[in-house]
Amino acid sequence: MARGRNSHGGGGGALLACNRAIERQDDYKKNIKTLHIRTKQLAEALRSDGRIAEVLNAESEDGVADDFLSSTHNRLKAIAEVNAKRMYEIEYFVDSVKEVRTKVENENQGDAEEDEGNDNDAPDYERSIHDTMDRIRHERESDPSRAAPEDHDLSRELREALGEKVPKKKSRPSRGGDDDEDDLEIVHNRTDDITSLKCPVTGLLFENPVRNKVCGHTYDRAGLAQLLNNRKYNCPIPGCSNKSLSLSQVEEDEEMILKVKRYKVRVEAEKRKRELEDDEDMEGEGGGFTVLE
Repeated sequence: MARGRNSHGGGGGALLACNRAIERQDDYKKNIKTLHIRTKQLAEALRSDGRIAEVLNAESEDGVADDFLSSTHNRLKAIAEVNAKRMYEIEYFVDSVKEVRTKVENENQGDAEEDEGNDNDAPDYERSIHDTMDRIRHERESDPSRAAPEDHDLSRELREALGEKVPKKKSRPSRGGDDDEDDLEIVHNRTDDITSLKCPVTGLLFENPVRNKVCGHTYDRAGLAQLLNNRKYNCPIPGCSNKSLSLSQVEEDEEMILKVKRYKVRVEAEKRKRELEDDEDMEGEGGGFTVLE
């Protein structure tokens, strides 16, 4: 009995494996994104103009704090560059799998069949992916337009979190603007500003924030649902050119979740501090007792 190339265990099995690998690309990147978020949080806490730096400069000998902060900043930037390289490797892998998948699909379109007794070796798809990935890596890394790891978005975000001035990238369609603004420099805003922690649709503090993978903007899932229910498909951020909002465009915004959580913890701590100060004031005025005569 002849066996077709698309039968179970042949090209069909290779196609299934390729599709699964491609579908999981977001899973591959998730751990890197989580590590990046944690690294950014540490960078924000260790800014040269931050509270920790202020305390270190006040308590340490001349130059010691600056040396510590400089060394720590360099280590954080090195972590971001490693994360950028890992992101590139995932992209190389996924693109190589897509190429091999296309090759398998083309092979399966043929009508040729193998005899049952044919002992020819099956195609080595794993080797094909490996060789294709090597070729893609070489092509991409030889491309002068490719951003180096230190200029990757992850590295730029980390440097912004440290408070460094970062040259503005070419304006993206999602933000609008003219190319004349390319030479402008931007400084990362301090985090946890209350306005940035509110949904642009509902105006309320984020409860279930989701980030748009197309334009990079964040909304609360309830706010996005409100827009879609009203048949509004434009991103609500002024100047954004994304006019095709959909649930498939968004993913959970882990960084915003952590920012909101940190904001709530800080607000609660400030509230407790005020309550303690009020109690101390009351004790100072009369020990907290009312004397009746």
